Amino acid sequence: MSTGLIIAIVVVVAILLVLALMAARRARARRELERERLSERAGGHRQEAEVHASNAEDHEQAAREAAERAERERELANRHGEKADDIEQKL
Repeated sequence: MSTGLIIAIVVVVAILLVLALMAARRARARRELERERLSERAGGHRQEAEVHASNAEDHEQAAREAAERAERERELANRHGEKADDIEQKL
């Protein structure tokens, strides 16, 4: 082989190595950007989930309070019904 051919092969291999390294760096940078984007997106979903959980707790509390009020009203209605029955029996 001639010296010129060997030098040309070495230069081509060096260029290919540099191109491969550049491509690997770009791919790594793209993966990092994608990871950051997904991390931000996950954070947004977590915040939204916390809001929904808080709303659900509020609704559960309101439902418990409404059930307690309904039970008190039912008891009052029963008492008034019993009083009405007593009054009718006296008549």
